[in-house]
Amino acid sequence: MAKNTPVFVFNSLDVVRGGLTKAVMTRANTFIKHYDEVVFLTLKFQRNFNEIKQALYDSGKLHKKIKLLNFFDEINSSGKGMRQKRRLKDPIFNIVENGYAVVEDEVPEEPSYRYYRNGIYEKYKRFDENGHLLFVDFMNESRHRYRRDEYNPGGALIRSRHTDLFTNKSRLDRYFDKDGKCHLSIWLNGNGEEKRTVYFGNEPVEYPTLYDAQTAWVEKKLATINHPVVMSDSRGTDKLVVNIRNENIKRVAVLHNNHYQKPFDNTAKTRNSWTFFFQHIDKFDGIVFLTEEQREDISQKFGSRKSYHVIPHVAYAQEKAQKDAYQPHLAVSLARYDGQKRLDEAITAFAHVVKEIPDAQYHIYGFGPLEQEIKGLIREQNLQNHIKLKGFSFDPTKTYQEAACSILTSDFEGFGMVLTESLAAGTPVVSYDVKYGPKDIVRDGVDGFLVPKGDTKALAEKIIAIMKDQQLRDKLSHHALDVTKRFSYKKYKKAWLSLMKSMSE
Repeated sequence: MAKNTPVFVFNSLDVVRGGLTKAVMTRANTFIKHYDEVVFLTLKFQRNFNEIKQALYDSGKLHKKIKLLNFFDEINSSGKGMRQKRRLKDPIFNIVENGYAVVEDEVPEEPSYRYYRNGIYEKYKRFDENGHLLFVDFMNESRHRYRRDEYNPGGALIRSRHTDLFTNKSRLDRYFDKDGKCHLSIWLNGNGEEKRTVYFGNEPVEYPTLYDAQTAWVEKKLATINHPVVMSDSRGTDKLVVNIRNENIKRVAVLHNNHYQKPFDNTAKTRNSWTFFFQHIDKFDGIVFLTEEQREDISQKFGSRKSYHVIPHVAYAQEKAQKDAYQPHLAVSLARYDGQKRLDEAITAFAHVVKEIPDAQYHIYGFGPLEQEIKGLIREQNLQNHIKLKGFSFDPTKTYQEAACSILTSDFEGFGMVLTESLAAGTPVVSYDVKYGPKDIVRDGVDGFLVPKGDTKALAEKIIAIMKDQQLRDKLSHHALDVTKRFSYKKYKKAWLSLMKSMSE
């Protein structure tokens, strides 16, 4: 076993919202096969942290030897736990409460109720679908909320949020241990920033901000770990990782996203959220890019460094589809329904396709805030019979293999795993040539096509060419499968283990 210890610093274990991605889990599961210990230090409050952790273990997404620790969970887990044990026997709360008239709120998806005493609205309770209490809001005579008590899935109080009567925003958060004792208080300013933080342990400590308290917690954990290599996978954790006071650690930054402001190319300024990273780029012992193109762009602006490494995501081989199993006039996209993905331009392009191929179909799989706007645009273009929003795809490989090609019209990407997934399924890609990913992944004219960003007519022409020419589609599909060799797990593992080894030199 190597002597280093990989340590990930993350905000949360939230898989859906990008905290803990498939790519990060692949890296962690790779490390645990070669290192004695792999540790995640997470910072964000999650009322169901332990349930999420157990689900990751039980599903096999994360190896059970990987340690998952959370700043707030350690506060909640302190104490003797007698009260917690009693409540766990019957964690379901009764809706009826003596002395109160109860009225159901029918608007929320979860069961919710208002509680009145002598005509005064005093409480609001919400339960999950299994009847477990989520939170209780307390109201004054003017119907203003002044406090919210939140409970974990075991039925124990874990946080009280004291709110401003006028803004309805939290101004003081208190966190409780298993015995119901407050172990942490955090004051928030009017902007919601977490400022003065007090830890009430055996020796109470006051910190200027929550950030300072979390930095001290990370430093304390790292002091117990042998030769930690600390990885920051988001620009939100760079500052903490850089400011850790520990001479024995190595620091690695992993760049998952495009660093430019709109229009997201090298004609634009750097995003504000990346400013700290670029100002402290020399503080990192390793910097990992997903694409050669981003490494080249950053090298031109900030200089080339020995610490730079390009390690793309893995493209896994998929079960081959039967020849001609696809629908020759079907195109698909797997994309979130938001502005970045520019599905409006894909729809505009497909209007041109339909004029040339009247029975052409375009299926868009995903979810997101712009669903209704996208549906409206489809109606405006009179494409209801040609473009369908299909929701979440539970079998992406099958979805790709049913189509003649897949489409990507994003404004920007960090890598674009949908590209490698489509090619690994044997489905050619027609993509905007945006930063970053398409140029590194798609070989123009070999396994797909790259067209200039925003050129919907050129996009349509390439889609039409694939749909009309079976020989072209077959050739592209044949070469598409090479992606699993170009982005193989073997190469990925070798690159990461080589980088980790260099941290010992």
